[in-house]
Amino acid sequence: MNATVANASSQVADVAVIGCGIVGLSAAFHLRRRGLSCLLIDARGPAAETSFGNAGSISVGNVMPQSTPGIAWKALRMLANPLAPLKLDWGVSPAYARWLLQFLWQGKRDKVVPVVDALNAINTAARAAWLDIGERIGAEDLIAHTGYLHVYSEPETFARGEWERQLMRERGVAFDVLDRHQLRDLEPDIGDRFQQAVFQRDSLAMRNPGGFCRRLFDDLVAGGAQPLIATVSSIRREGNGYRITSDRGSAHAGRIVLAAGAWSNRLLQPFGVKLPVIPARGYHLMYPQQDEVVRRPTLWAERYMVVSPMQQGVRMTSIKELTALGRDPQYALIRRLDPEVHKLFPMLSGQPVAEWAGNRPCTPDSLPILDRVADEQIYLATGHGHLGLTQGPISGKLIDQLMAGEATDIPLRPYRLGRFSGRD
Repeated sequence: MNATVANASSQVADVAVIGCGIVGLSAAFHLRRRGLSCLLIDARGPAAETSFGNAGSISVGNVMPQSTPGIAWKALRMLANPLAPLKLDWGVSPAYARWLLQFLWQGKRDKVVPVVDALNAINTAARAAWLDIGERIGAEDLIAHTGYLHVYSEPETFARGEWERQLMRERGVAFDVLDRHQLRDLEPDIGDRFQQAVFQRDSLAMRNPGGFCRRLFDDLVAGGAQPLIATVSSIRREGNGYRITSDRGSAHAGRIVLAAGAWSNRLLQPFGVKLPVIPARGYHLMYPQQDEVVRRPTLWAERYMVVSPMQQGVRMTSIKELTALGRDPQYALIRRLDPEVHKLFPMLSGQPVAEWAGNRPCTPDSLPILDRVADEQIYLATGHGHLGLTQGPISGKLIDQLMAGEATDIPLRPYRLGRFSGRD
C-alpha cells in the first residue's frame, strides 16, 4: 500500500478507474485480464465508502425496485414512524426534490415490471461473476453460501408480499416460503414474533466486504495496476485521451471508467452530462463477535433492517436518508434502532462497538447506469443504490465488454443513461 502515496504527475495508463469500491475494482479486474494498464484512483483508498459498510448480502434473488405501486402512501407512513427506514434531510430537500418526483413516477405498475426484469437479469448474472473473482484472487473464504433470509413480524406484510413472490416465481428465482418451524431450523435464535419468512437460497454472503475489496485492490496492484489515493478535481480531454487532475498532481489515461458513486456528477459537468443519482445515506452498527446468534444476512421486512454475521462482529444496517454530499451523518437515526435489533435476535449481547454512515448512489428506478458518455471515451458505472455489493462484479465485467466492443453477457439497454431522457 506504500505505493499509493506516490504523486500522479508521471502516471500514464490505458484506463483510469475513478472509484475503488467493488464496482470500479471489478471493472479494473476484467480490464487487467485483457492486458490493459490501469490507474486505480480513489480519494480514500479501496472500499472506503459503501463497499465497506453494507449489509454483506449478495442478494441475487432480489427483483423488486425501491419504488413500487402505492409507494407515495407507504412513504408518508414511514416518515411518520421514527423507527421506519425512510428519512429526509429537509435541510437540503431542494437538492433531491426532482429526483424524488421521478422516484414516485417509477412506482407505477406499468413501469415496475420492466425494472423487475432488468434487476433479475443483472442479479442472476452476479452470482457467477462473484464466484469467479473470488476464486481468481483466492478470496473464497470471504464468500459464504448461506442464502438471504427475509422475515416478517406481521402477517399483513407477508400477505402483501405475494405479488413480489409471484414475480420471483415467474422469473425462476430460487426461494422457499418458510413457516415458524422451518424458520427456526435456519435461525434458532430468531425472536418469537417472527412466524413467516422467505429464504432466497442462491444468495451469497460477504463475511468482510471491505476486506474483500482490499484483497482485490492488492491483487490488482501486485499484477501491475498503478494505485493513486487522491481526490480528483477535474477530467478534461488532452490529446488522444484525458488529463486527470487531482490533489496529488495529474495523470493521463486513454479512457476513463467513472465508478465514483454519488461523487460522479461533479466530474461530468464539463461534458454536459447530469446523472439522476443522489446520495441516499445508509448506516450500520457493529456488535461484538458472537458465534451462532445469527448465521446469515437476515432482513426484518417491516423495519428494512438487516443483521449479518461478519468477521469483525455482527452488523446491523438500516436507513435510507435522502441527503446531499457533505452533510453530517445523523447517527441518532441508527442508534434508536438498537432496541429493535434485540427483538429480531434476542440473544445478541453487548452494546454497539462501532457505527458507520455512507452514501449509496441511487437512481429513481433502482437500476444502475452502465453506459458510455456520447462522443467520449468515458464509461459510466454508478447508481447501484442498495445493490452495489451484489451487482459490482457483473457490472465491472459488463463495462469491460462494452469497452471492448463485445457482446455483453446481458443486454445493456435497461441500464443506459438515455432511459431517463427518452433517448434510449
